[in-house]
Amino acid sequence: MAQDPSQSSFGLQPNVAAGIASFFGVIGGLVILLGKPPQAWVRFVAVQSIVLFVAYIILEIALGVIGAMAALVPGLRFALWGVIGIVNMLLGLAVFIAWIIVTVKAFQGSAYRLPVIAAYADKFSAASATL
Repeated sequence: MAQDPSQSSFGLQPNVAAGIASFFGVIGGLVILLGKPPQAWVRFVAVQSIVLFVAYIILEIALGVIGAMAALVPGLRFALWGVIGIVNMLLGLAVFIAWIIVTVKAFQGSAYRLPVIAAYADKFSAASATL
């Protein structure tokens, strides 16, 4: 049975499927991808959402490891923790703003390309089209 081209994953409109994929991060992106959306831009939004949040988790883990290592430096401990705290806060703010922009654009029916994340999303969304 062929899928209606005006519909996307699970019978949703493409903009709703892309918005859900973006809004719910990794889980939303995976669920929408499992529904095999026929629209390439919906696949891209879902993969970009997954890549954005996986990259954020990896960076948070790296900052945690650096913070733990900073605890071992007696003279610079508090200065390094302060810098790491500021970097952590700015990273969280940047990801939050990117998430809001991508989600709003997805619900509006277009795919906003995040500068670094989109390059990885292109690679993975092309691969997900062949599954």
